[in-house]
Amino acid sequence: MNEQELLLQLNEKFKQPSLTFGFWKDSRLPTAYIANRFCRGAVTLYGAHVLSYIPDGQKDLLMVSEKSLFEPPIGIRGGIPVCWPWFGPDPAPPHGIARIQFWELKNAVSQPDGSDTLTFELTVTDPHELTVSLEVNFGAALTVAVTTVNNGKTSYLLGEAIHTYFKVGEIEKTLIRGLGGATLDNRLTKQSSIAPDVFGFQEETDNIYHSDATVMIEDPVLKRKIKVEKQFSRDTVVWNPWIAKSQKMENFGDEEYHGMVCVEAANCFGHRVDLAPGAKHTLIQKISTSAL
Repeated sequence: MNEQELLLQLNEKFKQPSLTFGFWKDSRLPTAYIANRFCRGAVTLYGAHVLSYIPDGQKDLLMVSEKSLFEPPIGIRGGIPVCWPWFGPDPAPPHGIARIQFWELKNAVSQPDGSDTLTFELTVTDPHELTVSLEVNFGAALTVAVTTVNNGKTSYLLGEAIHTYFKVGEIEKTLIRGLGGATLDNRLTKQSSIAPDVFGFQEETDNIYHSDATVMIEDPVLKRKIKVEKQFSRDTVVWNPWIAKSQKMENFGDEEYHGMVCVEAANCFGHRVDLAPGAKHTLIQKISTSAL
């Protein structure tokens, strides 16, 4: 089945007023487009990757790089990549295999409140027998739930992150609140400390906070606050590549670091989930916005 035939099949199978299927921009990536009373949004079957979430009357909460190629097997730069079943550069590919696989859309439902829920699924046998599903609800908030089931006969140490790229007006004026008092591991300096109540950006940032607390991103340029709520997440990652790394990164503009910040619900490194045979684990992140 080619991509055009797949789109026709999806539009017929999941036919509803708030949902249509097409290609993402100039790519051949099959993408679900949502338009309901709360928001507009988009999520592609490639990586079960959320590409856009625009609450009614607002700008997009998500940033997708203008340099991203949208060409498998390259991961999409921006939006919400799913880091699974490991987090970090090792082993290859970085941040796991889920973000560079085509997932199956299992269901798409318009909810009684007017929101829309889409459910994607992926099953793998390497590096372990696992099934992962992603349920995303486009409503007054954007809620992403990633559920892993261990289908194997031995336990598996699961690393994961909902690696959200948020759009901000200017990173130097953006503040992060809500992580004060948590243990902070700086992955650049390899040092640990206690996180301050308020954090601003003046250089490359790659911090892991051992906290599941709600985070508030304050953006005075776009005059909004973005609330990031998490469940079943022992870590929160805050990341911005800054100048030098932006220039080295594939599929990312040299100056795009000014307009983004990653805040991620995660379970990584020392906080990976020990998933017993037959066991299930769900990681949840919910984002919403209000005026600043």
